Amino acid sequence: MTAPTPRGRLTAERRQQILDATFDLVAEVGYDNATVDEVARRTRSSTATLYRQWDSKPRLVISALAARKYPPLPDIDTGDLRADLHALARALPPPHPAGTPTLGIWQAVLADPALARALREVLLAPYLNALTTILTRHVQRGTIHPDNPALHHAETLLLGTFFIEKLFTGQEPTPDHLITITNTFLLPALTPTP
Repeated sequence: MTAPTPRGRLTAERRQQILDATFDLVAEVGYDNATVDEVARRTRSSTATLYRQWDSKPRLVISALAARKYPPLPDIDTGDLRADLHALARALPPPHPAGTPTLGIWQAVLADPALARALREVLLAPYLNALTTILTRHVQRGTIHPDNPALHHAETLLLGTFFIEKLFTGQEPTPDHLITITNTFLLPALTPTP
């Protein structure tokens, strides 16, 4: 017997049903044409329930994308800065095969600040947190000097590349591409030769 959930909370199964319906809807009609009302209709939910759980359409859609396409991020601690950053690069969202729906998110992000914020807070947060954890750990171990200004730009160098490549070429970077960026720019900046 399944334990009852607190009033207003969704079961894991019900939450996944709603996220799946959201993903399918946006894949069918595009981000701009999808509505929370239609998700509610398809899932026999109230819009109030959906807004209570996800606050907004952008957060609902990004949560659906994350649930469908991005597995949980493992803890990364190899003991070596280069290996840690390479492991993170390999764990970043993989390129989507041609023809698979990405929900038009990348184009819509440019015109929708709320969507961009949801993308960062929901989809990218685990990767940003992992990068911060790796860098903090290596500052504590003495691998990186705590006053190194590159610490403030590491996120842009690694994760910014993810978006720049998508915007400039229409292609998502591969792990090998991100590792090249790490080796060429990020690691030399974090551990400069005296």
